[in-house]
This record gives sequence, C-alpha cells and structure tokens, in this order.
Amino acid sequence: MKHQRKKQTREILNAFTLLSQIGISMIVPILFSIWFGNFLDKKFETGVTFLAIFAVLGVMTSFKVLYDMVIKRFM
Repeated sequence: MKHQRKKQTREILNAFTLLSQIGISMIVPILFSIWFGNFLDKKFETGVTFLAIFAVLGVMTSFKVLYDMVIKRFM
C-alpha cells in the first residue's frame, strides 16, 4: 500500500514537471521575441513590423522546442 502511494506520488510529480517544462519552454521564446520585436520597433520607429515578425518567430521556435522535447521523451 505504501509503495503504491509513493509510486503514484512520483507519477504525479513527473507529470507536473513535464507540464512545467512544456509551459516554460513555450512561453520564454514567445515573450523574449515579443520584447525584442517591440524594442526594435521603438528603436527604428517602424510601427509593429518587427513585433509581428519576431512574434511569429517566437511561436515557431516554441513549437520546434516542444516538438524536439516530445520526440526526445517518447521516441
């Protein structure tokens, strides 16, 4: 009974760790890209051109990181 409870707790913690890792791996590139695009737009006074470009690049990077993480873990 005690062994089963430890195993269940370990599985919950592993799932929480994976979920946290996925969340952080997706949000950091997006936020950094948005910040950098906004910085460049303010510096060069280009409206939202760089913001849009870097936001798309940030999302693409996030999905690439997520894809690599899933392939590494499950394949």
